[in-house]
Amino acid sequence: MKRAYLAEVIKKHGRRIKKYGDQLPGSFETEMIHELRIEYKKLRAFIRLLKMDSRTRHHIMSPDFKTLYAAAGQVRDLQLFLPSVIARSEKDNTPLPVYVQHLQQRLFKAKEALVEAVEKLRAGKALDHITHALPASLNDAAIRKFIHHKVAAVQVILLALEKDKELHTIRKQLKDIIYNIRIFDSDWGISFPVTAWRSEKRLQDTAAMLGDFNDRCIALSFLSEEIIDTLPEAEKDVLQAWRLEMGEEKEMFKQQMIGQLSQLHLVSNFERIS
Repeated sequence: MKRAYLAEVIKKHGRRIKKYGDQLPGSFETEMIHELRIEYKKLRAFIRLLKMDSRTRHHIMSPDFKTLYAAAGQVRDLQLFLPSVIARSEKDNTPLPVYVQHLQQRLFKAKEALVEAVEKLRAGKALDHITHALPASLNDAAIRKFIHHKVAAVQVILLALEKDKELHTIRKQLKDIIYNIRIFDSDWGISFPVTAWRSEKRLQDTAAMLGDFNDRCIALSFLSEEIIDTLPEAEKDVLQAWRLEMGEEKEMFKQQMIGQLSQLHLVSNFERIS
């Protein structure tokens, strides 16, 4: 795949990031935030693939795009969690006015930070920064090396899976593969040239489950001791009980995830490219 085609992928997804960013202030629609983050992840995954080519000069994702992605993530996490708290509070008839206000204030500040990130984004300059270091073409050796590294990283973690962050790392590896498969299909209309899994659907389903697990971990982060200790006693009791319940559910889901991962059947028996 020649350099012009590589640059077109970079520009396409970079422009989409800008488009969604420009539409956010004033609306903060969850779908737009979701799509912005998807476009960023596709761009990041593609850059990681290109870095496997030894002819690629050192380059990194533009700081402007990184800042926008992180700011959008803060808004997204609170937009998911806050409605669930309100719904649970109403269902259980356990008012949580101070805690809900705390979350609303955090969401307001997160939206301010997102608007600032949108205003500071210089998409043209950011895209020039990325495309400047592209190789003359993308060859099969780089693609095989990329997949080998991703598969090997997952297999090593699965040998001694213990911590939540290890599941998050596995998800990142799988999503990098999935996004590049989609780029080859949707941007170029061709099949991804390397297969290291028995079922692409199982690959996608596993990544989706890992995403659900990540959302559970994020939700629990909003119920930390540090936050709960600042609340009135009545709200403390309710939220401590919720945290215990959610923690138990997360651990049960984690065990299901481990079982799912054992059925993933990633293989790395293609020639290793150093």
